Amino acid sequence: MASFKLRVIWGDDNSQRLTFSDGMPASLNVLSKKIENECGLQGQQFRLQYMDKDFNEFMNLTSVSDLTDKDTVRVVFFTSRSSSSSHMPDEFSPLAHCNSSESCDADNENSSAETSDADILSSSTSARSSLWPTPFILPRFSYDVQLKLNHGNSAFRNNGQFLIPDPKLKSGILDALAEEIINYKAYPSDSEFSDVAKALVAKHPCLKEQGSASGYSGWKMSLKFKLANYRSKLRRLGCPEVTVNALKHKPEGKHSPAFGVKKPKKAEVNYCPVFPAGETAESQEKMRVELLAEQKKRNNDETVRKMMDMTFAYRRHEVVHDSPLVADFRSRWPALFQVREINAEFRRITTLPLQSKFLSQLDRFSDDLLKVFTKKGGVVRKRIQDVMVPMSQVVLLIY
Repeated sequence: MASFKLRVIWGDDNSQRLTFSDGMPASLNVLSKKIENECGLQGQQFRLQYMDKDFNEFMNLTSVSDLTDKDTVRVVFFTSRSSSSSHMPDEFSPLAHCNSSESCDADNENSSAETSDADILSSSTSARSSLWPTPFILPRFSYDVQLKLNHGNSAFRNNGQFLIPDPKLKSGILDALAEEIINYKAYPSDSEFSDVAKALVAKHPCLKEQGSASGYSGWKMSLKFKLANYRSKLRRLGCPEVTVNALKHKPEGKHSPAFGVKKPKKAEVNYCPVFPAGETAESQEKMRVELLAEQKKRNNDETVRKMMDMTFAYRRHEVVHDSPLVADFRSRWPALFQVREINAEFRRITTLPLQSKFLSQLDRFSDDLLKVFTKKGGVVRKRIQDVMVPMSQVVLLIY
């Protein structure tokens, strides 16, 4: 795989060459960690911008897919005011169709939402900023754990000797892995546990299990138990993503830990985040009522956006805990049912841009969709025939 190079600028007179030997980084989180470690920015809070070739200016970086080899990335440090409102408490932190005139307004709203995406992702209501990385990136272990692993890897390379970890070493490895996993999700799937265990023995071959077909099945099971214990710790601390599955929240007569477990779907990154620092359900409800009045004012989009951002966690708690009907939810959150806020909410939940993601996937599968449509019969075929003819002509011109 070809290496991936970036020029990183931070400060007025500091720049550095950064090389990824395995190609483009898997996620924005991975890129940020690499820059933090290589440039000595530990403990500092920042966001990234990249040089946009169309505008020849630095733009906020929201996805690594915006980068190409030998691009320039700039580090923008948060001020103390913005950084203090952009992170969660330490115990939870990882880190419609319209007419032509409406289309114009929707486009303006979409562009406004896109420009504020970086603010959404760094807001006080977003605990996570990236999807599950593929392949999984191992965390940096504590000094003593790393030292033992280095010795074990050396012995394995020299004479093929495997390392049998003592309880302290194994616990140190599992603790670090559990903390890294929780940065992405509290309820990983079986295949995701496999990803982590596989990455562990790939980087540290001395840890491979000789009696296992995969070489890591024991590590995988240990990880599952460790993360279950870690979730218990988070539940005692009040982390909403796991307290939602506490027995006291189960229906009467269904007090089984395995019944109705609520956990994120595949693309949901921020499923049930904590409230912003200093906020409670009562203060968030008060802000929701204020938002109803603000939403009726003219030329008030920025205020509405900020209030929607601040009440994101409250909204998610309502969805996850109460599963309200769409009509009821719309009456409580009318601002959410605007094009601009639908885009913004999708970004808050998944960290991905809705419109560009949808259109890119539509382009990808349009040829197959056209083939499916042409096979339709009866009344449906007659209804779509007038639409299909010009669409087919456009596709033929493109190809």
